[in-house]
Amino acid sequence: MIDEKVKLKLMLYFTLLYLLVFTAISLFNKNYEFLYYTLVMSLLLFLVVLYHKKLHLTTAIIFGLTVVGAMHIFGGNIHIFGTRLYEFWLIPGVFKYDNLVHIIGTFVATFISYSLLFPHLDKKLKHSKFLLALVLILIASGIGAFNEVLELFAVVFLGATKQVGDYLNNALDLLFNFIGAIIASIYIVYYHKRKR
Repeated sequence: MIDEKVKLKLMLYFTLLYLLVFTAISLFNKNYEFLYYTLVMSLLLFLVVLYHKKLHLTTAIIFGLTVVGAMHIFGGNIHIFGTRLYEFWLIPGVFKYDNLVHIIGTFVATFISYSLLFPHLDKKLKHSKFLLALVLILIASGIGAFNEVLELFAVVFLGATKQVGDYLNNALDLLFNFIGAIIASIYIVYYHKRKR
């Protein structure tokens, strides 16, 4: 079995590798939108590496962040049959790769929220499954909304309107963020009950 420190190093190296490769590709293609996202992700990576123990982030959560980061970077830079992966339909006319990234991203954000919140929960919140789930869903949905604000900056300052999408796309992103938060909260409440 692989040691936890080795797992963390492997995830860090993988993340650094895809960030370096796709930063070079973005520079070559003058894809400034994804250079901006790479900068944001690099800042988040730095904070996670620096504070993951203080933030109570488990190896599983860091693995989730690694996967979400890769999915995001791949989604904006890889094309399948001439279609950018973010616009690729996994279920034609119903469900895109972008929707999947939002579900998984907010699923992971909900676990991060729980890890940050758990040491500070009062008795009422610890013993109320509904209240705990509600708080987690609201926090994770807020994180998802903040992601949309970051996309707004890409639209306003980098002219990324075509890549980011219209109002409907924004609303669907928020919907799939909400779905990811609900799924994670159901799992966490069940896990929290067993842990108690």
